[in-house]
Amino acid sequence: MAKLVIKEANLLGTIAYNNTHPKTIDLVSTGKIKLDQFITAKIGLNDLIDKGFDTLIHHNETAVKILVSPTGKGL
Repeated sequence: MAKLVIKEANLLGTIAYNNTHPKTIDLVSTGKIKLDQFITAKIGLNDLIDKGFDTLIHHNETAVKILVSPTGKGL
């Protein structure tokens, strides 16, 4: 703690989950969790501002995940 105070450094913590990825992958791969319900939209890179950021900012109560394709293909 003394080093933090003397150097006037900032300490930032984050929340993390340990060993959850294998369980999550199993739930998804076995079909117990359907990810489609979490995808709000699929957009091309050209629509990133108007349809991407705008949606996440102004509809954050319903928007969860927006997938962006750089080429606009495969959407």
